[in-house]
Amino acid sequence: MMHEQLDISGLVKRFGGLTALNSVDMTVGSGELLGLIGPNGSGKTTLLNIVSGYYKADGGSINFERRPVLGHAPHQLARQGIGRSFQVTKIFRRLTVLQNMLVAGLSDGAQSQSEATDRAMGLLRDLKLERLAHERASSLSGGQGKLLEFARIMMLSPKIVLLDEPFGGVHPELKRFMHDHIRKWNDSGVTIILISHDMGSIFDLCQRVVTLSYGDIICDGTPEETRNDPAVLDAYLGDHHGAA
Repeated sequence: MMHEQLDISGLVKRFGGLTALNSVDMTVGSGELLGLIGPNGSGKTTLLNIVSGYYKADGGSINFERRPVLGHAPHQLARQGIGRSFQVTKIFRRLTVLQNMLVAGLSDGAQSQSEATDRAMGLLRDLKLERLAHERASSLSGGQGKLLEFARIMMLSPKIVLLDEPFGGVHPELKRFMHDHIRKWNDSGVTIILISHDMGSIFDLCQRVVTLSYGDIICDGTPEETRNDPAVLDAYLGDHHGAA
């Protein structure tokens, strides 16, 4: 039976006079693959930024595996098992691909350099980046950079991964490859929260979809329920819902 892994209660975030999150309540079960959708400005990335420690909340609470984590720094949360990718890929472009991996793998002191290198090469092999291990990350294509970010997240064996628009600007063939790996990680027990404007990917990958609009959750259901929810069609899909 799936147990509650992430419990978000009454989460509030304001930017000046704008309320980005309006007392949001959401629970995520261990092993879920959850889609988070909504129009631009609905609060999706803000929510992930708070869960991963990059923004401070103005109210509410977050429990991760029944422990309060609201206000913890990103590196503390990463060590507790919360991994995060970003809309704009964040890699160290002057370092080699392997060095990027070792920055993550050696950050907590739990692995020796030899162990971290072995793990890094295994992950790079799995993501078809092994041949680029000693190339500078600046030489990677946009899609390869996203794969490196995927691999680096997995270096710390996260329990939950927050993916923010991982398919933006990615070639369809590479997107299918990424889909396969997201499923593989989820099948291995990793919980995933996925933000994407690519409705095809959301409905293909996710068993549950949460929709935000103006900082409020307006729908929390299956892909089929989300597709047919009038509030979702009006707030997010709009004229595009037929294609989706």
